[in-house]
Amino acid sequence: MKSTVNVCCIGSGVMGGALMKAVVKVTGGDKLIIADANPEKAKAFAAEAGCAAAASNKDAVKGADVVFIAVKPSFIGAVMEDVAPYLAGKTVVSVAAGVPLASVRESYAFNAMMSGRDGSETVTFIRLMPNIPATVGEAMIALCTESGAPAAAENSAVQTVMTLLSQAGRVEQVPEKLMDAVTAVSGSGPAYAFMFIEALADAAVKFGMPRAQAYVYAAQTLKGAAAMQLATGTHPGALKDAVCSPAGTTIEAVKVLEDRGFRSAVIGAAEAAFEKSIELGKK
Repeated sequence: MKSTVNVCCIGSGVMGGALMKAVVKVTGGDKLIIADANPEKAKAFAAEAGCAAAASNKDAVKGADVVFIAVKPSFIGAVMEDVAPYLAGKTVVSVAAGVPLASVRESYAFNAMMSGRDGSETVTFIRLMPNIPATVGEAMIALCTESGAPAAAENSAVQTVMTLLSQAGRVEQVPEKLMDAVTAVSGSGPAYAFMFIEALADAAVKFGMPRAQAYVYAAQTLKGAAAMQLATGTHPGALKDAVCSPAGTTIEAVKVLEDRGFRSAVIGAAEAAFEKSIELGKK
């Protein structure tokens, strides 16, 4: 059964586009409208996704029940300037990396007052941190609400957003204080995984395997390992130990990774992303 909720998305970039291609499977094209700073880009996306395009942000928002804002953090203020007068009674879902919900609400309240409203109307704000595997329905998506909002089971707005995102991947609610950690692990994590796939495939090519085949072997290996950990819940270290036969090939490879600081490099990379997310939230 298709959703009866009217949805709009401001921003049709990589992440917004990936999410909306999943959302349209739930809503149907007649319930989804896209707006973008570049109207031609919105039209092109709408034609590809089978939904509608709006000529402006305010035109997209007026008839929507749920408003996704999938723009860069620095553009939140400009978007709110356009749409704040039309958000009363709606659910607003921010996909802007690093931007706390308090900042989104503050921007809304300021721009609502500047437009002649008092900024106190009921608007539900939700923050998302998805990742790029939403493109293939395999995202890890974290969702948080403002402090004091009901948990997912008692929150109809959260339930609606989770339903809309159900074709994008796995959706979980977390406290907002964990969103910077989520950004560092799952938000940025696909890039780390792609680098590992590329490096492993390069090794395969060095050993004589054709590159196209090497990518399949490397990617399927990571996919299978991830699926096994998720399915069994077994500690990753125990799964690694199960592959490492005494005096075998795998333990030799693991020793090189340990000697060259593989774990430290991964933790350090995630820490850099974590700090950057915090920095973005302060701007």
